[in-house]
Amino acid sequence: MFFPKVFGLLLSFLFIGLTPLAYAHEVNPPVINIELNPKSAKLDITFNAEIFLADIDASKTANTNDSEKAEDYDRLRALNADEIKQRIQDRQAELLALITLQSEAQNITLTLGDIETENDDYLELPRQTRVHISADLPAGDDDVTVRLAPTMGAYIIRQKAPFMDEDDLYADFIAAGLETLPIPRQEMVERNWQETFVQYVISGIAHIIPKGLDHIVFIMGLYFFSPHIRPLLMQVTVFTLAHSFTLALATLKLVFIPASVVEPLIALSIVWIGVENILRPKIGLGRMTVIFIFGLLHGLGFAFVLGEVGLAGSAFAISLIAFNIGVEFGQLMVLAPLVIMGLFISKHKAYRQRVENPASFIIAMIGLYWFLERVIG
Repeated sequence: MFFPKVFGLLLSFLFIGLTPLAYAHEVNPPVINIELNPKSAKLDITFNAEIFLADIDASKTANTNDSEKAEDYDRLRALNADEIKQRIQDRQAELLALITLQSEAQNITLTLGDIETENDDYLELPRQTRVHISADLPAGDDDVTVRLAPTMGAYIIRQKAPFMDEDDLYADFIAAGLETLPIPRQEMVERNWQETFVQYVISGIAHIIPKGLDHIVFIMGLYFFSPHIRPLLMQVTVFTLAHSFTLALATLKLVFIPASVVEPLIALSIVWIGVENILRPKIGLGRMTVIFIFGLLHGLGFAFVLGEVGLAGSAFAISLIAFNIGVEFGQLMVLAPLVIMGLFISKHKAYRQRVENPASFIIAMIGLYWFLERVIG
């Protein structure tokens, strides 16, 4: 009896700890769209302005609720679009100081232009603000680099230019404080496919561990359906096929459902899985159909993430496949320790009563909490 009790207690603490972390104030990376020509540069930067205005260090914070300035962030999030724009205008010198544009190691003066801010009432998702910045480039054809200050966190760079097709768009995910590769003024950045593959595998893993908390809890729900490997493999396979399918469709812009709809439904899927684990722990067509449907929803959630990161232009297929492989690696990293621990205790007679049912109940309650959080805040 001892091992099931201890395992159950450990899981309880884990789930309770996960609940507040999945509050919908996740820190999303800024996205820079840069367009160059021989004489000038245009940067459109989409970011969470409230993080900047609250002076939160995005390189050290994955969720604004974990910051000592969480209350400042929440107050800013409640402001309307015009108020946010005015605050950015008042601090434009500070904002521009966080952005470094260089050519031949020479800093280039930046000018803030229009500011666009969403004016929505769905406070439980980050609000996006877009600032338009322009700069005159020095004479010559030297490449350009961009760098955001470390406090802005990791960021995404996308190269746009009139001389290339959209399919040839260059995109990159840059760690906090680092600068981009040199970007030519009239050509695209050249990268080999191996670098692109590794980059997107790592990005896929990162969006499970540590960022995909609702996905992690859902996968745990599949595990606690049964201590046997075969049902777990069947469920994970169906789930993987489903979310891979909608991830591809949504990334190709063939399907779109707003995040305000998808995110509450993902939370509801966690509730369903937890309850079904307790009431109907039998593998069958019904269970597999439900998992497939929920997998479609989770694929749409991943598409929002991949939409932020962007795809590597001409390496579109490679980056999409690599991101999906990274997601699967992340899933395996979640399941492996559970499976290993389960091998030692799942044969105990009290395993279902002491471990599976309590864990499934906690999973359902976390899902319900997130659902209410995302619907009514």
